[in-house]
Amino acid sequence: MLLGPVRMGCSFLRDWELGVPGRYTRDGVSRDDLFPKLRGDQGTLKEVGDEGLERFTRLEIRAEDRMGITSEILKVLHKLGINLNSLEVFSRKVRVKTEVLDAGRLQIIQRDLKNVQGVDSVGVVDLFDFEKSERRLLAILDAIDEGIVAVNKEFRVELFNSYCESVFKVKKEDVLGQDIRRLMGPDSPLLRLMRDGAACKNKEISGHNRWGDSHYIINGRPVRDDDEHIIGAVASIKDIRKAIELANAVSRTREGAFKEIVGNSQAIETVKKMCAAVAKSNSTILLRGESGTGKELFAKAIHRLSQRKEQPFVTINCAALPESLIESELFGYVWGSFTGAARSGKDGLFREADGGTLCLDEIGELSVRLQAKLLRVLQEGVIRKIGSNREEPVNVRVIAATNKNLEEMMRQSLFREDLFYRLNVVPIFLPPLRKRKEDIPLLVNHFIAVYNEKLNCRVSGTDRAFMDKLLEHDWPGNVRELQNVIERALVLGDDTILSLQSLALSLEHSRQNGDEGDGSQPLPGGGNLNLRAAIQTCEREVIEQALAQSKSYRGAARILGISHTALMKKVKKYFHADILLPLKR
Repeated sequence: MLLGPVRMGCSFLRDWELGVPGRYTRDGVSRDDLFPKLRGDQGTLKEVGDEGLERFTRLEIRAEDRMGITSEILKVLHKLGINLNSLEVFSRKVRVKTEVLDAGRLQIIQRDLKNVQGVDSVGVVDLFDFEKSERRLLAILDAIDEGIVAVNKEFRVELFNSYCESVFKVKKEDVLGQDIRRLMGPDSPLLRLMRDGAACKNKEISGHNRWGDSHYIINGRPVRDDDEHIIGAVASIKDIRKAIELANAVSRTREGAFKEIVGNSQAIETVKKMCAAVAKSNSTILLRGESGTGKELFAKAIHRLSQRKEQPFVTINCAALPESLIESELFGYVWGSFTGAARSGKDGLFREADGGTLCLDEIGELSVRLQAKLLRVLQEGVIRKIGSNREEPVNVRVIAATNKNLEEMMRQSLFREDLFYRLNVVPIFLPPLRKRKEDIPLLVNHFIAVYNEKLNCRVSGTDRAFMDKLLEHDWPGNVRELQNVIERALVLGDDTILSLQSLALSLEHSRQNGDEGDGSQPLPGGGNLNLRAAIQTCEREVIEQALAQSKSYRGAARILGISHTALMKKVKKYFHADILLPLKR
């Protein structure tokens, strides 16, 4: 009985399988030469999708289901000197693809095949079913606006669609069957994922090969067999320019603008709606909220939804730089205005953001003198560079952000009242994480996905105890604190599920007995510390909390009521040197 369907090229037909002596050829190439070519060169893919129909004759032979009939059919074709390209064997049907046959030879073949016992009919067909499916698939792959590359376990290219031709500036005929390293280089993400099995996601690659330069985004996954052995890889390719165009198009929609803001609680949705509404105007906006609530992300979303979306979005943290540097950063300077000024001068951020949006984060940290200069820009729409007597017009929308109580600062004469009312045209209050705890599971899953990719982890989720502990905490550092907790848990954990054992940050600061979160913390330790150790432990934790709530050492020093120098000495005393790296001085 015939077992079908069985599909093979002639290069896979062994003499002993057919019982026929001699060598089978295709297009003048012997079987022995053809066999390695079909495995590693372009033969297989080319015969499916790239050759004209006129190059082959396809015969469908209908016959009874008996042992040996396929061998007898192939003996006839061999006797007639017919070169086979491929063979399909089904129950009661055999299909062969041969060299192009003229009418005379075709009649002879049909006559001799019908003389085989059990053969009912011999007809010509346009395409085999598998060819139709494969051609349809290749047509789809060529039609989509994304490159598709597939390689086998020998790193040879088996699939390369038309989009890839434009990205790599090479024809597929020059690539199919070739080593992928010739195209993408020895450090290709495809090679790495075939070695370690980890999928690559949204990797930006700038490369050069014999055909030219390429700049693209790649996503790849390994191909595995039934035993989970890696036998190849498939990747999608996106030209970097088209990827940027697509990202810009998506960001102009409401969903795209808020894609970086995770959460669907009523509190966060209310803020999104307000931001979307005010984005259409040019009014100054004041974002207010605790540190770590995402003020800069909301500012960016407002810009994306505004009429200025095609223009620059520029941001500066007013707490990150001393007053002299902030002034030159914001307004620029001319040569000779101060010692060390560049001969070419400098355009400030107002000039850089001209036509677009400038986000002034931590605006409460500006000195009263700079507040007056900022007020003039908002009122008159002009700037004056340091050292210049010439005013320059600018068209900038200002979005200010702060975690300070500006009303209290006005009472203490630390913030100008006229500037406050000029900024406070549209105030938007961002909810702290403790007021939208229903978003915590979404945020946790989001950060797990982010750090799985970044840290090459395979964490799939959390257990109930871990999540319950997170929900108990009041999160004085808000989303930024939660993000740090998840990252640390992934680094320290050794399982695919985050549990209490992998929870890196102690959450003993959770408010107890109905505490509304006034910022006070219980004394650390227990009863086993002497007085000096207890004081040092308490001091360390207070400094750690201040650093978590501020984006800079200067901001933390203000919170603690000590000088910047004193804080730096204590940081070096209590913490490892690597904590100095991520924070701004």
